[in-house]
Amino acid sequence: MDIMAHRGNSAYCPENTMASFRGAVEAAADFIELDVRLSKDGIPVVCHDATIKRTSNGKAFIHELTVDELKKYDFGSWFSSDFKGERIPTFEEVLQLVQHEPIRLNIETKNGPDMPMNLEVNTLELVYKYNMQDRVMYSSFDHFSLKRLYELDQSAKIGFIFHMNLINLFDYIANTGVPTYSIHPNHFYITEDMITKAHQRGIKVNAYTVNNRQWAEQYRNMGVDGLITNFPAEMKAL
Repeated sequence: MDIMAHRGNSAYCPENTMASFRGAVEAAADFIELDVRLSKDGIPVVCHDATIKRTSNGKAFIHELTVDELKKYDFGSWFSSDFKGERIPTFEEVLQLVQHEPIRLNIETKNGPDMPMNLEVNTLELVYKYNMQDRVMYSSFDHFSLKRLYELDQSAKIGFIFHMNLINLFDYIANTGVPTYSIHPNHFYITEDMITKAHQRGIKVNAYTVNNRQWAEQYRNMGVDGLITNFPAEMKAL
């Protein structure tokens, strides 16, 4: 079962920062899961929320600020004074960090309220620049974004994230016309029947976000392929 460090080693470091990603590498996670958005000047940066209010000392929307403007804010102090001065990473900085490390990336594309049509191509270009295409997968709640990714690169590994418990889940997936590498359901919707049907179709099941060891062991025993967690070292030790 692959262990995917949710926004990095986020139980111990401010999420989606270089400190958190270094922590995930040190924890020997199989994947780093991270969130990519576009800045005002079209640069992929790593942040979960549409605004920087929760995870920095600023308030603006990501898409309203250039990278240079975003880099002025402190993305570490909200978590702990030990991380004072952490800056928002660009996606390229993350690729530079991990390109020579034995770790893969689960890249979640994020949209809203701004809906840029160049997020996917700008992200893909960087993945190819660093020759990481065989070590990444793409996931999103925005399934139009996933379709754009597939249309740009038919070899891309595509993962559909689901927060809701869909009726006829696999009919929905088939209807998208996008060959599916994985599904990422909210973990409490996962059943043995879902896992069986996914595996029959060659689709992996990655559960989010599991921070309880008992649940993690339960999902492993059920046959879940990947676990997205804030505690990668602990889950690697199971």
